[in-house]
Amino acid sequence: MKNIAIILLLAVLGISATIENETKIGYVYMDLVLTNMPEAKEMNLVLEQFTQEKNVVISMKREELQKKAAEISQQIQGGNLSEAGQIIAQNEINSMQNSLQALASENEEELYEKRIALLSPIAKKLEEAMDKVAAEKGYKYVLNSSDGTGNSIVVVAPDADDLTQEVMANLGISLE
Repeated sequence: MKNIAIILLLAVLGISATIENETKIGYVYMDLVLTNMPEAKEMNLVLEQFTQEKNVVISMKREELQKKAAEISQQIQGGNLSEAGQIIAQNEINSMQNSLQALASENEEELYEKRIALLSPIAKKLEEAMDKVAAEKGYKYVLNSSDGTGNSIVVVAPDADDLTQEVMANLGISLE
């Protein structure tokens, strides 16, 4: 019985060792690749222009609100508004503020949707490049080396398993 247990243990260890030897895990600094992809740079310019255009509209609305608030304040100080007129004016200011906040929220949502729409094909291209490099190099798994905030999530890994340069070369990106 003891011999059977030893044989089973050795068989399991042998299978485990074979699996470990066949499984290659690589990693890519995806942020580095993304920031150097021409498509991502173009996307950032489009998003920046989009944001600036939206900010111009918001600035105009904000100036309009401030002008209206100043006018009402002068009328109140000059005694030109009745109590009912003040309530109406305050409601108008509140309405303008709510409209401005809604516009800002809408702009944020539009920016988010535009970013997703522009980033999707870029991410797909990056994923295809990583898949190709992984297949060529015999890697079963490829991890993103950071969490998106610049913090590394790959704590210990051999430099030989860093596929960043190969992925960049596959995409035609060179760091000069």
